[in-house]
Amino acid sequence: MVGQVKFVGILMMVNGVTVAIMGGIYVAMGAVMMGSMPPPPAGGGGPPPEIFLVIYGSMGGAALIAGLLNLIAGFRVMMMRNRTFGLVALFSNVLALTTCYCILTAIGMMVYGLVVLFNSDVARAFEMVARGATPEEAVRRFTRHYGDVRDDYDEMSDSRRQWEDERRRRRNEDDDLRLEPDPDDRR
Repeated sequence: MVGQVKFVGILMMVNGVTVAIMGGIYVAMGAVMMGSMPPPPAGGGGPPPEIFLVIYGSMGGAALIAGLLNLIAGFRVMMMRNRTFGLVALFSNVLALTTCYCILTAIGMMVYGLVVLFNSDVARAFEMVARGATPEEAVRRFTRHYGDVRDDYDEMSDSRRQWEDERRRRRNEDDDLRLEPDPDDRR
């Protein structure tokens, strides 16, 4: 799970940008709708135009806050810093649900990010980085085979495996020839 933290951070930043853009659009839409509405008649038979700014502004403001939180926290999570801030930012995706635009990405990001960040190994890796280790050291410590060149051996094709076996056999034959005494050196 620790190896997925960087990926979660990247996805949080992408989600944050899209949610923040949508929040900004909602705020702008409320202002445009308020300005384009004719004033209510003198008898008071309709809602005031400011209602659009209030409704769309509050929905857009909530989404904008959630987007900015995800953007900043995503960068921090990528560097394995501020796990708690990352959790708060992921929970703030609930605010983005008011726009209905980002509902699928916000819920998906929230669930995936929370599963990764609530993992106990991930919490220990964040603590390790807070004590002075690099993020790469933390990933290497908690992820099997991270950076190990032998990791993909079992994924080799059969022809490559045969080539490796042939190479190993030749090397053993060469070693055997070196071990045999030379008949001319018996003097």
